[in-house]
Amino acid sequence: MQGFIQELLQKIEDDSMLMLLSIISVVVILVILLIFVVSTMRVRIYKDRWWNVKVENQHKTTYITTLEQALQSYKIKDARNIQELSHYEENKKTLQKNRENFATLQEDYYQLSNTLSVVKVQLANETQVYQTLQKGHQTLLVRFDSTVEENMTHRTNNARLVSKLEAEERKAKR
Repeated sequence: MQGFIQELLQKIEDDSMLMLLSIISVVVILVILLIFVVSTMRVRIYKDRWWNVKVENQHKTTYITTLEQALQSYKIKDARNIQELSHYEENKKTLQKNRENFATLQEDYYQLSNTLSVVKVQLANETQVYQTLQKGHQTLLVRFDSTVEENMTHRTNNARLVSKLEAEERKAKR
């Protein structure tokens, strides 16, 4: 086999056309080899890029998933906050109404308290007048009773006197 390669190399050296052809064929082989190496490197680069893009996409997908979950939790939290805010607004309105009602009740209380004090004073005055009238009534009742007794005694005396007078008139007529 080495002999065959030696002979072939000898023929190529002797013939300039073969030499040119062999150089061209070596150059073509080298170009093909270079193209193959470059293609292989490009394939590797693209493969590495594809792998990196795939890994980045996976990372981005997990990051997006995490962000979506966080967004959902924020949406839920936001809904709760909105609900609490609406409850707060309702409570605020209720508190405002209660404060207004309390102020109205306080005004009514003060008015009624003033009215009560006036009524108490009037009641005290009326009670004094009543007691005065009761005392006057008692004295008048006592006077009335004594007057009735005097009246009865006077009637009785008048009736006796009338009967005596009638008796004397009868005697005088007789």
